[in-house]
Amino acid sequence: MDGKMPIERATLEEQQLVLQEVAATDSGVYVCEAESEAGRASAKVTLTVVDAPELTQRPQHLQVMAGEDARISCRVEGEPHPMVVWRLPTLDRTALLAPGQSSGHASVSEDGHTLQLRQAATEDSGTYYCWGVSSGGGVSGWAEMVVVLALPPPVVGVGPQDQKVAPGGTVTFRCEVVSEAAEARVTWHYRAATHLPARPISQGTDPRFSLPDNGALIIKDVRPDDAGVYSCHVEASTGSAEQSAALRVSEDAGDSEPLPLLPAPPTKPRVVDVNQSAVQLSWLPNSQEGGEWAQWYSVEYWRRGWPEWRVADAVTTQESCVVDQLAPGHTYTFLVRAVSSRGASFPSPWSEPVTARPRRESGLDADQLRQARRRLSRPVVALSGALATAPDSVLLKWEFLSPAEGAVEGVLVYSVREGGGVQVATVLGTSSSSHVAHDLQPFTPYTFFVVPFWRSVEGTPSNSYSLTTPEDVPLEAPSDVRVARRQEGSILIQWTDVEGAAVRGRLQGYRVTLSHNGSHSTQTVASPWLMATGLLPGRLYTVRVAALNGAGPGPSSDPVLLDTRSTDEALAAEEGGSVLYAPPQPAWLAYLLVPLVVVLFLVTLWYVRRLRHKAPPSNPPHAPSLYEDPSLCPDHHSLNLYSEHKLWRPTENEKNASLSSKRLLRPDQLANEYAEPRVQLINDATEPYATTALLAPHSPILKQGTPWRHHSDDSGVQVNWAAILPPPPSCPPPLDLGDFSSCCHQYRAPRHYTSTNHDQSDEAHYEHPEPRRPYIRVTLRDRPTDLVTFSSLDSRSSIRSSICSSHTPHPAPPRHTNTR
Repeated sequence: MDGKMPIERATLEEQQLVLQEVAATDSGVYVCEAESEAGRASAKVTLTVVDAPELTQRPQHLQVMAGEDARISCRVEGEPHPMVVWRLPTLDRTALLAPGQSSGHASVSEDGHTLQLRQAATEDSGTYYCWGVSSGGGVSGWAEMVVVLALPPPVVGVGPQDQKVAPGGTVTFRCEVVSEAAEARVTWHYRAATHLPARPISQGTDPRFSLPDNGALIIKDVRPDDAGVYSCHVEASTGSAEQSAALRVSEDAGDSEPLPLLPAPPTKPRVVDVNQSAVQLSWLPNSQEGGEWAQWYSVEYWRRGWPEWRVADAVTTQESCVVDQLAPGHTYTFLVRAVSSRGASFPSPWSEPVTARPRRESGLDADQLRQARRRLSRPVVALSGALATAPDSVLLKWEFLSPAEGAVEGVLVYSVREGGGVQVATVLGTSSSSHVAHDLQPFTPYTFFVVPFWRSVEGTPSNSYSLTTPEDVPLEAPSDVRVARRQEGSILIQWTDVEGAAVRGRLQGYRVTLSHNGSHSTQTVASPWLMATGLLPGRLYTVRVAALNGAGPGPSSDPVLLDTRSTDEALAAEEGGSVLYAPPQPAWLAYLLVPLVVVLFLVTLWYVRRLRHKAPPSNPPHAPSLYEDPSLCPDHHSLNLYSEHKLWRPTENEKNASLSSKRLLRPDQLANEYAEPRVQLINDATEPYATTALLAPHSPILKQGTPWRHHSDDSGVQVNWAAILPPPPSCPPPLDLGDFSSCCHQYRAPRHYTSTNHDQSDEAHYEHPEPRRPYIRVTLRDRPTDLVTFSSLDSRSSIRSSICSSHTPHPAPPRHTNTR
């Protein structure tokens, strides 16, 4: 449409426009028009020609002194304009600097073409990469920078030689200097003899002496007193050098011979391999050398601390040699001279500084490193697509342009955020062709590209893809929400804007929610305030505000309570305030109350346990001393007062005291017990009453024991049985079992009542045991100690006495017996 159609390269083929050898200038909008009798139609199409970036200025290797500033230049051109990034020589692969960025003392210019290091240190030595990427492709350049603590001093390339000349002749002393580190200045000195002091020679002191710009000294009309030693002294900021020659003046001297033609210097030596004590060098002979003369090579080297260059012991006729006996950790610089019978050549260019140290972790020598860089200098991989799968992730796909098996170990996936920030992921192998970049920032422009690598060598980057990640809900809620009463039923709500990276998208407004008793009303506004009307008086409202973008609302602010009471009531209650705001309770209150509650609980628990384990008071003096002897009654069904197995029921007082017959008759808790046998005769309306006190005899074994104390299982109350049990009868029976009718009533045998479960009827079964004496001595089975019992019976019959053996067989107890 702009009229710049490339007519010479454009052709029409079957209603198609074909452009050959397209260039970036062919980009534009192309219009196709069709016209007929029915009318006219047109269509537009946009053509964008992507031009691969071009490296118009490559970075150069340099050597700088520590503490000085260093600059590395790299210029990349292309359409569209490529993005230039610098890769710093660190193990951190994210150490990229884009235009206008800085890191430490390294910074990049705004156009990205210059990297500057202020006050360079030895740690800054390494390889610096300059990458240029665009949608059309990528280019790479690199430079080695060596930061040294000292630079080599100047060296005399071709020095003066001894000469003999006749009086009146002319003599020339050469002094050509090589000083790559600093500018050097040449001065000449003359001494008539070696033991005499030297005097300087300057331009104009004698018209016969001339000092041309190449550093030579020319003496015309030589006199005999001109004989002596002439010294060429070279001075530079990095050091100094000196070389001398003698002049003899004699009448028999012939004409001065022309200076011999010296060999041509070899090329710059390069380091093939290095370890902690030796360096292997190689070089090439000078292409101008004809080869008519036999020659060999000598190597000179220098390190920090040496005042001058030294000649290595290695002398070889080959274009390589090994210089050994180096000091580990020191940095050396080398040069090579070609030597023949005509003399030594001008020195070669200085080598790159090399430090005597073990081989790198990658295990690559200099030749392998050089081949890998040459192999990866061409484009190897191309990025084919980038698709955002989530607000914080992007799917990247690439393809290899040529078989990369063995030449590439993997690729580095770079995600460069606009304004700074780099993420790098390593994908090993050549079989993988995709990767998902995670942990990206939502709604942020990114540029993606991949870089192939082999061992520690990084190659040419691929073309780049640029996109903006999708939006995500806002990260933060509006802060400082304030409510102010305007008039009855209306309020003004204000808050602070959500800005910057917290928006994570295009801010569309704010969503304000008013809640009351489970009902909600929502309103969206674009400004950070809202005038809410129609509020009902006497109600409590909750106000929340959330930021809103294309992905939805973000988190809501803390609730603010609003009381819509009348103005007079609000002023009276709040002294002018119109809003009830419920700030969160201070956290220190909870931190104070919780420990207090825990301490109170522990103290209470300790006090209760102490009461439970507190020893009860000893028995009163009138209570009998009893001992616990579990072996007296081997089981629950022990002999009762009548030498038979009977179960005892508790009295009403015992029931009220939560005591049972089981407690009264437990053999393992033998003590003073009290029980009432319930005796019922058939067709007898009278019910005898009997009280029995069971006394444990004195045991010689337990005589020294502690008096037994009753322990309650549940209440923890100590029971004084001496206060409950009645005293023994007033007139116990005598030992001869005589007539006790004077003090006791006649004894009536009790009836034993049993019932069986297998009878379906409710009939009762009565057993009539044999009558027993009111006073008997019962000996327990397998026990040597007798259990003495005393009984007092209330009956209308007379008392009969008899003696029964305690070994009378026990009748078989019924299946189920219920004592009533």
